[in-house]
Amino acid sequence: MAVAVQDKAHDISTSGASAGVSALDVSAPRLSGLDFSALTGRELEVLLLLATGEQNRRLARRLGIAERTVRAHTASIVRKLGLTTRFEAAIVAHLYADDIRGARG
Repeated sequence: MAVAVQDKAHDISTSGASAGVSALDVSAPRLSGLDFSALTGRELEVLLLLATGEQNRRLARRLGIAERTVRAHTASIVRKLGLTTRFEAAIVAHLYADDIRGARG
């Protein structure tokens, strides 16, 4: 999986401008070190839902958990993936949805 992530990071760094990715604070070197296996099953589920752009309250309703729990999972995801914002996590989820689904088993 690390090779696939590195390939996608390279693609982003070389063609990011055409995809609008260059304006984001998600750089290729940071993307190359992503380890989705460090996330729990619920964190992977939350990560995939972050790509929808929905607010935590709505994600909580979809998952049947408290909004505070969604915030806690999001903070854990951001920390474990070495990101800095929820927005970065949402972009990662969008770009790597197939890899994330694969990590879920």
